[in-house]
Amino acid sequence: MPGSVTARTLGGLELLATDGGETVDGDDARAEPRIVEVAINKWLADGGQHLFPARGGTSTITLRALSVRPQCALYVGTVGGGSGVSTLVAKVRGHGPSWRGDLQSRGRPRLRRGSATASELTTLEYGGLRNIYTTFGMSHPEFGVVRPLGHLVEESTILMDYVEASTLREVFMAESRLRLSSRSALRTEATRDVWRRAGAWLRMFHQSTSEQSAPASQSNRQDVIDLFHAYHDFLSTRLGTRAVGDIARRGAVLAASVLPEQLPLVVGHGDYAPRNMFVSSRGRLSVFDPMPRWKIPCYEDVCRFLVALRLLGLQVHTHGAAYSQHELERRESDVIAAYFAPDAAPLDQLRCYQLLILLDKWSAVIDSSNQGWRPRLQTASMRLASGYLRRQAQRLIELSHS
Repeated sequence: MPGSVTARTLGGLELLATDGGETVDGDDARAEPRIVEVAINKWLADGGQHLFPARGGTSTITLRALSVRPQCALYVGTVGGGSGVSTLVAKVRGHGPSWRGDLQSRGRPRLRRGSATASELTTLEYGGLRNIYTTFGMSHPEFGVVRPLGHLVEESTILMDYVEASTLREVFMAESRLRLSSRSALRTEATRDVWRRAGAWLRMFHQSTSEQSAPASQSNRQDVIDLFHAYHDFLSTRLGTRAVGDIARRGAVLAASVLPEQLPLVVGHGDYAPRNMFVSSRGRLSVFDPMPRWKIPCYEDVCRFLVALRLLGLQVHTHGAAYSQHELERRESDVIAAYFAPDAAPLDQLRCYQLLILLDKWSAVIDSSNQGWRPRLQTASMRLASGYLRRQAQRLIELSHS
């Protein structure tokens, strides 16, 4: 599962690769690996091993760390022996302090407010994985799945199949014009249609959750307008009015003119981004890390994906040299057209929501600029990210008036 964890850089740029995330309540550390091992082996003994019918040999498991992050850890282990070995992943949520909680406690504007326990978030994610599995199945010609295997409630742990594939983020990076195509094993004919599939997958996912209930977030136009004003106040206070300009205020005007009074809501994926998608060698797309906690405007998941394309660290660090405007726009058009097919895409509404998400990212970068070590490096990184974000926001404003 090589791409499910993205290494973060120092300073403000690290936030460009993150979602609007969920804040976890509590102060206890996550379950220790040994405790999780014991729980998994009990789960296997109690019937979990039926998920691996062709695997002989031992039914016990030993975990090794794949990645440890502030709010969760990923471990891998094998089941079976000899030629019949399966690999599973254990995702263990923790309760420790994290930068997301710190950001929220200081009160910067956020698209999402509120917190949840590790147990609640684990239950939501497991339910999301099961829904994806039910919706797409194992034999869909265009879409794969990360099979959910089990939910260890007391350990706040999800068990799932290990997937040996590149993420869409890795595929996208391999397509950079700064890399030699002859050296890129990920750049294949089969992956060229994956951008359309990303839009089509999201449409099917939203349709599959249409009857589910969840609390609403930004359910009407005024909520969005108020957020634009909140971002203007926050950024102006931290950077000065001259540095920020009137981008957020113009966003509020745009929202008032293009958004319907009541926004069309769907149960969101929660972190729909290229880093949370596997791409097989044949181009099948498998999406993971769902967090279907809120009903959100249908634009949000689409726009998070589009913003993630623009804010790839390689593109930010090279001042936009890694990908041409034409290359980015082609991918964006494929995603948008597939999501809204057969209807025409509401481009003005999408630009408005992309701008809102960019301002949320910009606020996060500024709010993080005085944290951690190497403050000079962080300041330089923050300035680079801040300047790039402002240019991207200005681009959306100009497009909305074209």
